[in-house]
Amino acid sequence: MKLLITQRMLQNVGGTEMVTVELAIAFHARGHEVAIYCPRPGQLAGLLASNGIPVFEEVTDVPWRPDMIHAHHRMPAIVALAHFSDVPCIYMCHGLRPWVEQPPLHPQIRAYVTVSEKLANHLATTQRLARERVRVIPNFVNTERFSQVRGTSRLPPTRAVLFGQNSFTADDIGALEQACRRNGIELEKAGPAYGNIQHHPELYLPDFDIAFCIGRSAVEAMGCGCATIPIVPHLAGGLVTSASLDEWAAINFSPRFFTGAARINGEWLAGELAKIDPDDVATVSARVRAEFSLDTAVARLEEIYRQAMAERPLPGDDRADLVAELGRLAVDVDGLWVSEQAARNRSDPAVYSTVLERHMAELKAVVGELRAVPAHNTRVTGGMPAPDHARWLRKAVAASGLFDKHWYLRNNPDVAKAGADPLQHYLRHGAFEGRDPSPFFKSTDYLKAHPHLHGQGISPLEHLLREAAAGKVRRRGGFHVGDALRAPLGLVARLIRGGA
Repeated sequence: MKLLITQRMLQNVGGTEMVTVELAIAFHARGHEVAIYCPRPGQLAGLLASNGIPVFEEVTDVPWRPDMIHAHHRMPAIVALAHFSDVPCIYMCHGLRPWVEQPPLHPQIRAYVTVSEKLANHLATTQRLARERVRVIPNFVNTERFSQVRGTSRLPPTRAVLFGQNSFTADDIGALEQACRRNGIELEKAGPAYGNIQHHPELYLPDFDIAFCIGRSAVEAMGCGCATIPIVPHLAGGLVTSASLDEWAAINFSPRFFTGAARINGEWLAGELAKIDPDDVATVSARVRAEFSLDTAVARLEEIYRQAMAERPLPGDDRADLVAELGRLAVDVDGLWVSEQAARNRSDPAVYSTVLERHMAELKAVVGELRAVPAHNTRVTGGMPAPDHARWLRKAVAASGLFDKHWYLRNNPDVAKAGADPLQHYLRHGAFEGRDPSPFFKSTDYLKAHPHLHGQGISPLEHLLREAAAGKVRRRGGFHVGDALRAPLGLVARLIRGGA
């Protein structure tokens, strides 16, 4: 089989890049002719070339017509579909949040492949796809690369690693470190956020008794024989056991909100440590290496390819569908341009000052009204619920100029697709899901400076506006509210004071 794999870049040892590398090498070893179309090749292109797999920056340079396109990432997928207009395709989706991952809709795509049942259901529902067109192949471990497996785990465990997660706040890290100390465990942190990048996890992970990780990292840790406990920011999971392995796989080994409320603390960790059975840890490792191996994933993909090539093309006009997809892309690319322009404006104090000055008069009027509105019931304020809180909050946020509904919809296509009111969605849901209200306000930066807001029921933007109403200018750990606004501090101070 001639197989063309699309990939947006090959620059980092991790993520989808390594999925592409390992799949390509495995397919090549099974006798398939494999090529990669990648507009931004990097260091991994050399690794592929040394295994006899060419990487092409231009799809027109691919010297043969493929029998199958295995697509990752929206843009290179569309380019390959347009160039090879009669070749069947399967699209492998690793997530829906970044726009580059969102799957195109095209009749050449015979099947979509996701890494978990949870993601498959979400994809089928949001894209209005027949559920049978969405297949599930869990994240895998390359057992040839991850050949080293720990012996029987010792009790009590003494070494743990937080592996491959970069979105934890200082509060989250502090809570995990304290929980480990209380239970006699030495914690190491690995990942770009911690200045400890591990390019060879196959040599690194077997040194640890416990691994705190999710997704593919969790599968690799279990394959190495680590007792694995998935955790995400603000939410603690439970030890993966032989009894819970399939349940965890269905959600990609990642704890989900609204299904549990365990907090990262000493009591939680002590409870999970008590569940560790060395024999069961070994059983989980053996099952993962058999059921979640690269070889198993490749065999299942080959079967999907055969089915896709045998199917008759789906009804549709290739050209019309391509035009429709390019239209959707035009909206996203325009959003990127707006973000780029905003970034440029933020770098020019004079330009950005003009942007904020337009909103100062409205905000000044709202500040006086906001002072009169009682705080709603949160642990931050301790206030009583106010019937008109929602109305005044909408008015204050809208007048502040810090919520851009068009930008919000462009950067949150799930909200646009649902037809939800963007401001209402942000205030009720988006603010607590880590979504930014506009390119002018970074919620993550604000929360880093105000970690006490986590789990308190008040959004970063509302907290800022209440600070403005109270005439407060705060600096925490070298962070000023102006840093979140990306504006000159003098202007922000005037804005917060309601000055002219």
